[in-house]
Amino acid sequence: MMTHQTSTISLNAQRHQDTLILNMKPSGQPTDADFEKLSSMLEAAVYSIQSSRIALLVDLSDLQSMSAKSAWHELVHGLKIGSEFDRIAVFGKRRWQNLMISTMSWLISPNLKVFKRKEEATNWVMAS
Repeated sequence: MMTHQTSTISLNAQRHQDTLILNMKPSGQPTDADFEKLSSMLEAAVYSIQSSRIALLVDLSDLQSMSAKSAWHELVHGLKIGSEFDRIAVFGKRRWQNLMISTMSWLISPNLKVFKRKEEATNWVMAS
C-alpha cells in the first residue's frame, strides 16, 4: 500500500483483484496549494502504476469547505484525468458537497456516482 499525505488531503492506493483503487480524503479547509499537490499525486499514481482498471473513491465526510478557485481547479483537473477512471465514487454527509459533485459529474465522467454512505460507495467501486 502506498500513502501520501499533504496538510489536509490524503491519497492512498490499493489493489482489489485487477483494479487499482485510489482513495482520496480531503479534510478541514484545504488550500489551493493542497489541491495542486493532490492533482500531481493523482496523475503520478494513474500514469505510473500499471493497472488495467483504475477506480477512485473520494471521501468528503471531513471536508468543511473549499474555495471557489479550488473547486474550479478540481473541475478542470477532473476533465483532464476523469476519463482514466473506470469508476469514481464520491461520498459525503453534507448536502452542498453532493449537490456540487452531482452538478459537475456529467462533465467529468459518465461513471461518477455520488453516495451518502461510505459502504455503498466502496462496494460500487470494488464491483468495477
